[in-house]
Amino acid sequence: MWRSTHRRSNDGVRLDLEGVGTMSKEVNQMEDRATPDRCRPDRSVRSRRSGGVRAWLGGVAVAALLAGGCDLTVSNPGPVTDEFLNDELAQPALVNTVGHAFLTAFNRVAYQQLVVTREVHWAGQTGAHGFSVDAHLGRLMSDNVNVQWNNSQQARWIAEDSVERMRAVLGEGFSNNPNAAGALTWAAFTYRLMGENFCEAVFDGGPPEPGERFLDRAEELFTEAMQVAQQSGSAQVHMAARAGRAQVRVALGNWEAAVADAAQVPTDFLFTIQTSGLADEQHNRVYWGSSNNPWRAHSQWNTFYEDYYRDTGDPRVPWRTDPDVPYGNSIVEGIGNIPWMVQTKYTAQDDPYPLAKGTEMRLIEAEHMLRGGDWQGAMEMINDLRSRYVSDHDGEPIPLWEAASSEEAWTHLKRERGIVLWAEGRRLGDLRRWIQEGTPGETDDMTGRSLCYPIAEGERRLNPNVSIDHPEAPTG
Repeated sequence: MWRSTHRRSNDGVRLDLEGVGTMSKEVNQMEDRATPDRCRPDRSVRSRRSGGVRAWLGGVAVAALLAGGCDLTVSNPGPVTDEFLNDELAQPALVNTVGHAFLTAFNRVAYQQLVVTREVHWAGQTGAHGFSVDAHLGRLMSDNVNVQWNNSQQARWIAEDSVERMRAVLGEGFSNNPNAAGALTWAAFTYRLMGENFCEAVFDGGPPEPGERFLDRAEELFTEAMQVAQQSGSAQVHMAARAGRAQVRVALGNWEAAVADAAQVPTDFLFTIQTSGLADEQHNRVYWGSSNNPWRAHSQWNTFYEDYYRDTGDPRVPWRTDPDVPYGNSIVEGIGNIPWMVQTKYTAQDDPYPLAKGTEMRLIEAEHMLRGGDWQGAMEMINDLRSRYVSDHDGEPIPLWEAASSEEAWTHLKRERGIVLWAEGRRLGDLRRWIQEGTPGETDDMTGRSLCYPIAEGERRLNPNVSIDHPEAPTG
């Protein structure tokens, strides 16, 4: 069944959404009838972590009792026909699939933008776990974002199809089913990912539409997820959906509604998606791309975070050096060897990615104050967050920001969001909205750099409603 679990982290309560997948009823019954206790395989051996959700592997071992003992031959039943997905017993697996597809998309979209937004510096590696030269130069071009576009569109389709299957099977029971709440929540985060990062929306072979259409759908899904989670008693899923809706409403410019949601999310709330060390697409890509196994694709060198962490020891943006491995993978033309200053926010292949957290909610409230002219109140809220952390260097509180004007307060707000959300796939959306709105204060220089992912070349070539000459991404 669908469930939520709490785990303690340095930032407070972390919520992991997990689905426990099941085999078909017929296979389970056959195994139970045919296999004596002494021959029955331990089910935990067949359960593996994959993309933050617990799922059964495709092959099912069916043991039969023979005169001489146990025949442990493995039988793979092959592909499951579509009709079986409409069985209520398959719904936890559908939730698993939606979460898995979202993580696959998120991994690519969040990772490639790191060099565009200068959250990391390219260390020369292309190919596996590296970055394209165009991305290093700040350009997200239609011919180098096919993976990000395709993975995201696949995740969107899987999410919608799974939700509608569950709706059809459950009928009125959909409104208070915890599996439904989970599927809706993952579907909503998929649309949020696309709405914050893609310039335009395309639905199932249709024409280009404003990217806000992805956000509109995310808001609808988060709203329904909240309703279903509340009816099913899934309090923590309800909170995750509320925090996600606040994020979407910020991106849509609906500040009153965003703040109303944000105010109800505790500061120590943290919602994550679990990654996995088992499959390449499910690794924590930020960690794995600079893990020295053998990749050293990116560095904190020559970014804001290099000097900032050296000066403050702020534990939210940590990095380290290794005297035995001084440089990244390759020489960068015009620069040379890149000093390898490796991020340590993520330290394992299966470290989870934060998707929504209470500290961001406080910054939503602070930005709303700035927009209303209360820059002193905004600074108080921003510094209240900073007072929660002590330096990695000396254990002393990290320094507070000082502002003497609204413009300076805006600069600090923008920088604080960069710190709170560092390497979480959120910076590109923030920079785009601030630049396009012309907000006060200093904004990271994105001159000539893409502000969003364009429609991919594959979509342009295969979709008759999108011209191959469709415009590339706007730049700062």
